[in-house]
Amino acid sequence: MSDQTLQQLREDFRQKLARLNDYLWGAGLKDPVTRIQQVSFLFFLKMLEEQDNAMEKEEKLTGHKHKSIYENGNDKFRWSRWREKTGEDLYEFVRTKVFPFIDELHNGHSNIQQIFHGAKLLIPDAITLKRTIEIIDTIEFSNLDTDVKGDLYESLLNQIGSAGELGQFLTPRHIVRAIVEMVNPKIGNTIYDPACGTGGFLISAYEHIRLKNSDPKNIEEKEGYQRGYGEKLGKKEWQFLTKGTFWGVDVDPEMMRLALMNLILHGIEGANIKRKDTVAGSEGEDDLKKYDVILTNPPFSGKVDRERIKPTLPVQSTKSQVLFLGHVINALEPDGRAGVILPEGSLFGTNRDDKDIRRYLLENTELEAVVSMPAGVFQPYAGVKTSFLIFKKKAKPKLDEAAKVWFFDMQGDGSSLSKAKRFGSRYKNDLPKLRELWNKNRAVEKNYSWFTPIKKVIENDYILSANVYSPYSTGEEESLRDPEMIMRDIEEKSKELAKLREVVKKKL
Repeated sequence: MSDQTLQQLREDFRQKLARLNDYLWGAGLKDPVTRIQQVSFLFFLKMLEEQDNAMEKEEKLTGHKHKSIYENGNDKFRWSRWREKTGEDLYEFVRTKVFPFIDELHNGHSNIQQIFHGAKLLIPDAITLKRTIEIIDTIEFSNLDTDVKGDLYESLLNQIGSAGELGQFLTPRHIVRAIVEMVNPKIGNTIYDPACGTGGFLISAYEHIRLKNSDPKNIEEKEGYQRGYGEKLGKKEWQFLTKGTFWGVDVDPEMMRLALMNLILHGIEGANIKRKDTVAGSEGEDDLKKYDVILTNPPFSGKVDRERIKPTLPVQSTKSQVLFLGHVINALEPDGRAGVILPEGSLFGTNRDDKDIRRYLLENTELEAVVSMPAGVFQPYAGVKTSFLIFKKKAKPKLDEAAKVWFFDMQGDGSSLSKAKRFGSRYKNDLPKLRELWNKNRAVEKNYSWFTPIKKVIENDYILSANVYSPYSTGEEESLRDPEMIMRDIEEKSKELAKLREVVKKKL
């Protein structure tokens, strides 16, 4: 699929989601969270049938047994059957039959029950429901890969205007894939995300493991990356992959629902996803559980009351990113590996808790890589500069001053790095170079990567910000953005300013 076709698909989704949002708002659903719920439930009901059909086809290729939720006389609950109903017949069937059917499934789909547990149809009338179904029916979810589905959820959050308000945004899928490839989870590993959001890291890890266990002749190339079916996995391995591998936590119940939807629709029927505060509140057995692999993008801006911080965390701080990093380190099995995204401030902050968590990191893990990402990777939600760390848990805590850490300076991720997010070949993309050098046993290449001795990091207050140690810095501030991108941002700001002037004129 070409970049142009993909961009058109995304734009088509955005337009449909905007129509859904406006339509439901006009019908009386003023609360944005309620609109997320209702649209997501209907998305899921349609995707559930498409996924069921896809799993039946995949069964013929892989031999992995699939148990349809529509067997034993339940065919009437397929989206394709009841969507044709109209008026009150449609409304009552969905409200009193479809939702309870999903909530009361008894054939091993416990996570589907969890998604719909207590769910209610809150769309106010039959006409609004019918129109909503008609719009959703034009979206062919079965033709979409993880990346585009992620964009769809991202667009949904963006269109309802609550993403910034709730402090939630999705980690860009190309960044997720890069981190997963570097951590390289394997079959038999337990994989955990303590701030799982909609499940992007877990799904990417699932696809990575399937790819590594696929026959080369069945591997497909889609949108610049490969996808496999995992047909080399044995029956017990497959069962463990889909039911015993993935664990996730999120404090927001709606994010938990979205994560479960996303995971099930990718064939992960037995993921262990819970609604819980990872770093605050009472502690239980789950807080002491250890994992082989941890992949996460923890919240950056949250503040936690000291009285609520879990006592087993190594550094007591009101900063959520400090608490999460401590939790990740503690939750790893010896020799377990992690990939964690952090705001740049955590890597060079001079506060005691920032320095303490960096020291704890170097004492308890082998820090394999610090990948510095440009500001704008998380646009349109945030312009904060971030890095991600790749590390392995040591069997015993010890500072190894003879060790070295590999730094990579990513100047571009293939996007515009602006609020008007665009992708294409004209934008600098260092991800292929990152993969190339990492796969060459962390090779060093001018203007991209280098090694810094841990001893130097220790002497420098444990600072892990890449620009502090770069041997390629000219000592002068450089413009790292394309002039065309800067001009586009100026034009966008000018338009916003012009609109603001008009509003002020009218009020005067």
